[in-house]
Amino acid sequence: MEIGLLRTFLEVTRTRHFGKAAQNLYLTQSAVSFRIRHLEELIGVPLFTRQRNNILLTSAGERLIPHAENIIKNWQMALQDVAICEEQESQLVLGGISNLWGTFLQSTLPKLVGSFPNMIIRTEINNHLELTRSLLSGTLDLAIVLDPPNLDELDHLKIGQIELVLVSSEAELTPDQVQDCDFVFVDWGVAFNMRTAKLFKKTLTPILHTEQSQIALEFILSHGGCAFLPLVLAGPYLASAQLHRVNNIKSVKRSVFAVYVKDSERQLQVQAIIKKLGEYELKPEMTL
Repeated sequence: MEIGLLRTFLEVTRTRHFGKAAQNLYLTQSAVSFRIRHLEELIGVPLFTRQRNNILLTSAGERLIPHAENIIKNWQMALQDVAICEEQESQLVLGGISNLWGTFLQSTLPKLVGSFPNMIIRTEINNHLELTRSLLSGTLDLAIVLDPPNLDELDHLKIGQIELVLVSSEAELTPDQVQDCDFVFVDWGVAFNMRTAKLFKKTLTPILHTEQSQIALEFILSHGGCAFLPLVLAGPYLASAQLHRVNNIKSVKRSVFAVYVKDSERQLQVQAIIKKLGEYELKPEMTL
């Protein structure tokens, strides 16, 4: 099967329009239609239906999406792996949840390149479930998460921890007053969310829900409000009194884990990278 057929399928899925897909792929609309028909003939089922000029995915089309994405991803990785020059030893596919990339992971990339100069690094940002799937499918070497999966095929090592504090744009805020403040929900994992929910008498209704602490920080600084943020990120703003700790709410420490596949061919190399990650301080290099 030609990779181009799957690329065309994903583009039509994204745009839900043959004409726009053709423009984005630098093809004619008839060529896009031909590719989709050809793909449907190969698979043996329709992938799209048209209703009142709307292009809708069939159930088969919905099921094809993750397979098409994985096939294209694997093909790209194969091309890069084959193309690695003799001076370069290997490549690392490093994944992490969105919040950890913003909190510290992106600042580790230059350090990893310095420690492993002959290694090519690819990055992936995704949720815990998709990162686990990528590990099991072999498209990901290492996942950095807060809640490591409990699977026989995978192992994990702690590389550090982050301290989370409830901060507010208002000084002297009490826990009872948080529900009257514009609360920004930052997703720090199931265990943390369940634990912190017990700190308040009523369930907090967030004005903003995000998986990135930088977004929450920038929102609070410009709009006002409160959120649980990493102390290493909020520290400078606490020191300058732009932000304030909420009274009587203790900080919460969350362990950060590196997850990898057991008994893989690259286990020794991956463990060397995990050891190096454990030596780095889990903090961002820049502030807003």
